[in-house]
Amino acid sequence: MAMDLTGLGMYTDYMTDVNRVNTENLQKKLENTAQTEEKEDAALFDACKQFEAYLWEQIYKEMEKAAKAFSDDEEGDAYAANMTDYFKESVIQQVSAQTADERSNSLAQLLYEQAKRNYDI
Repeated sequence: MAMDLTGLGMYTDYMTDVNRVNTENLQKKLENTAQTEEKEDAALFDACKQFEAYLWEQIYKEMEKAAKAFSDDEEGDAYAANMTDYFKESVIQQVSAQTADERSNSLAQLLYEQAKRNYDI
């Protein structure tokens, strides 16, 4: 008595295809999850760097105020003084961002690591 196994071969082919598709779908989900986590990490670290830059900006502004308190300069032309203040503000912001970016063991890095620990990111 011979058994017909043609149906079994078709079933194993079907199951192999189903497993392959499931594996591919799982791989795609894992890749998407990893990409999402990388984006969230990058966004968190960027927010920490921006916060550190803001703190440096406040420090530089206070240093400037202290320097002005001891200077004997008289303000002449109001328009020129306003333009100088405008450009000075822009430079302070740029220097603050650069300071936050260049520091290797920065406050931003510490904030980032603490946030990851606290929020289990």
